[in-house]
Amino acid sequence: MTRRRLTILLHWSVLLLALMMVKGGTSDTYIRWAFVLAGGLWLGMTALCGMLCKPGPKLQGPLRNAYPWMHRGMYALLTLAVATNAAALFNIAPHDTGWIPLLLLLAGAAFHGLFHFWRHNVLYDGALRAMTPRFVHKIL
Repeated sequence: MTRRRLTILLHWSVLLLALMMVKGGTSDTYIRWAFVLAGGLWLGMTALCGMLCKPGPKLQGPLRNAYPWMHRGMYALLTLAVATNAAALFNIAPHDTGWIPLLLLLAGAAFHGLFHFWRHNVLYDGALRAMTPRFVHKIL
């Protein structure tokens, strides 16, 4: 599996796991472990190899300069959510510690998704194709 495919898999897995945690009230231990492991793998891969994101030639001006910092902010939110849930799983923190960071991550993910949706539909730069599985490309 290539690094890009693994990143796409982790990108959507972490989102779905976070949504399942919110629906289940972060009480299911196996979902929390899956979230911590997937998020930790993604963060470790990024720490070792760097980010895969690029602004693309059609993104200009201040948004182009802010683009890598927006993604670093998303990684910071992911780190916070993974760390607090891991601390709760290892009984270092109370069981309900992961709620606020998880909600912050989901709020950031909503803005992140809207930004890339805007890029894809206004700039026509195919931004959604970079992080969606190939079977979705026909719909985009």
